[in-house]
Amino acid sequence: MSQQDDIREMLDHHAISKLMVHYAERIDANDPEGAAACFAPDGIGHYWGKFVGREAIAQRLTGILDAFTATSHHLSNIKLTLSGDTATGLSYVYAFHRYAGSHDPMHYWGRWKDRLVRIDGQWLFAEREVVGVGQYLKDDPPSTNPLPGHPGRASRI
Repeated sequence: MSQQDDIREMLDHHAISKLMVHYAERIDANDPEGAAACFAPDGIGHYWGKFVGREAIAQRLTGILDAFTATSHHLSNIKLTLSGDTATGLSYVYAFHRYAGSHDPMHYWGRWKDRLVRIDGQWLFAEREVVGVGQYLKDDPPSTNPLPGHPGRASRI
C-alpha cells in the first residue's frame, strides 16, 4: 500500500467515525430526521424491524425517541473494513435513557453493525442493524432481559 493509499484510508476511517458520532448526536438531540439523513436515500435501518428509506427510518426513530425524555449514546470500539467506496463497520454503544412519564432510567448496551457507501464523496449508512447485548431497567429482574449478549458467549447475569 502506498503512502497516498494509507492517507486515503485514514481519511475514510475519520469520515466514517465522524458519521457515526454525528448519528448518535442527532439521536440525543431528538432529531430523527437528522439521524435518518446519515443514511443513503435507499438505506436500511434494522430497529426491531426493517425500515427502508430515510422517511421510514425517521418515522421509526421518532416512535422510539418519543418514549424518552433524554438519551445519551456513547460509542466505542469502532472496527472498519474499507473496500473502495464501500465499507463495513462494527461499533459498540452504551446508551442511557430516561423514560417519559415515569422518568425511570434505562441503561442499554449494544452493537451497531453497518454497511456503508460513499455517495458523491460522502460516507453514508447503506444499512445499520442495532443489536442489543444487554439492558438494565429499574426493578427489572435479569431473567426477563430478552437480549442475547455477545455472539459466541452465553448471556450471564
